[in-house]
Amino acid sequence: MRNLLVYNFEILDEEEIFVKSGIIIYMFDSFKCLRTFDKLRIRKNKGLFYRGSTYIEKENITKLKKIVFSWKELFSEASEEFVLTGLFNEKLDEYERSNYNKIEVIESLENLITLCEKAEKKNKILRCRKITVRMENNK
Repeated sequence: MRNLLVYNFEILDEEEIFVKSGIIIYMFDSFKCLRTFDKLRIRKNKGLFYRGSTYIEKENITKLKKIVFSWKELFSEASEEFVLTGLFNEKLDEYERSNYNKIEVIESLENLITLCEKAEKKNKILRCRKITVRMENNK
């Protein structure tokens, strides 16, 4: 077993999906057009909070869905296995690089699009947070 850092997107008290952290980090800047907030609605943000939970509602869920759809289309042009550049690792003095499987990436983004559609229909809020999950295999 190994631990994997993922972003957890969930309709509060309902369904949730996971997207590998490296994929969300790669897409991170494109989320800055979203208006988001923290749980208490005290801190407002553009995009996802890097630490803690991000809450997304109404028209911003629609924007999130469009952004994710666009990225899904871009990743559909990737080779079956591809590498993404991540954050800068100061200890190694280089950028992190991670390998991804095209089918898995597209499937996770399609799941996020479906979750957005369900939240829209139910007029629910989405919560996004970074968590560590234990993986049974290498997926």
